[in-house]
Amino acid sequence: MTATPFDEAVARIGDARKVMVTCHLGPDGDSLGSMVALGSLLRAHGREVVLFNPDPAPRNLRFLPLLDTLQKQPGGPHDLTVVVDCGDVQLLGPRFPGRDVTGPLVVIDHHAASRPFGDVYLCDPGAASVGVVVARIAACLGWELTPDAATGIFVSLVSDTGSFRYANTNAEAFQLASSLVADRGVDPWGVAQKLGEEVPLPRYRLLAAALGALVLEHGGKIAVLVVTDEMVRAAGAKWEHSEGLVNYARAVEGVEVGVLLAPAAAGGGTRVSLRSKGRVDAGAICAPLGGGGHRGAAGCLLPVGVADARKTILDAIGAALPV
Repeated sequence: MTATPFDEAVARIGDARKVMVTCHLGPDGDSLGSMVALGSLLRAHGREVVLFNPDPAPRNLRFLPLLDTLQKQPGGPHDLTVVVDCGDVQLLGPRFPGRDVTGPLVVIDHHAASRPFGDVYLCDPGAASVGVVVARIAACLGWELTPDAATGIFVSLVSDTGSFRYANTNAEAFQLASSLVADRGVDPWGVAQKLGEEVPLPRYRLLAAALGALVLEHGGKIAVLVVTDEMVRAAGAKWEHSEGLVNYARAVEGVEVGVLLAPAAAGGGTRVSLRSKGRVDAGAICAPLGGGGHRGAAGCLLPVGVADARKTILDAIGAALPV
């Protein structure tokens, strides 16, 4: 019988001794939570582990255990590199090390819109978060979840299900979350406080400026927010404070897709974030544009200015809007 990608991933993770765990640039709650969970499990079983990403963790995720060991250089060589929450090798960036450093690649993902890569590509779009897949791997290996791993998996679940509100929330997500709380001592309110109840005032000032310039397009079915360098400076904010603002655009009554446009931090171009209420597949819109994501949340980087990016993304969403 031919081994499945899950079987191969489990075998390689179980056998490796020096492991690098990484994710896409601009790490988020699912990617960092999954990295922390897998890293903690590997260290608990005697492996030498490097957590690697050139980009820093967002402010509200820096409470996660092990992130004080997050490295901007990959070190190595490694027996194995596990890439979590990444459906396209381009999302790892141009500085991602070669095979002489990484060793074989095991990719663990759950994006329906993806471009498979690596030696083993394990992808389950039915998993509410990559943390769910990490929990499955731990169970298959007979590895009991450490407290740090439990926290990481819970954060990955909360982040990618919108606190168990999004359409990807399923029975497995609730069952896993319940066991993390009941059996592993995860504190839901403690996590919620760190993720969303300790908001810096400049974020609210930036939100006010962005919402003040919100524009509805296509008969009110698309809501567009634009965040500029000037807005960030005027609010006394940082660019990380713009994370998640696109959700406010999606929440407008009658809107099918929320859009956030912002100048790329480096290299030029425009960052595009999409949030859909479900009838439009945001991931399918971003994939042909060099990005990706889920049906409800996706993004891409367009190599043009904001005005041109706006036209490109509005045309693409308009073609996908339900009649």
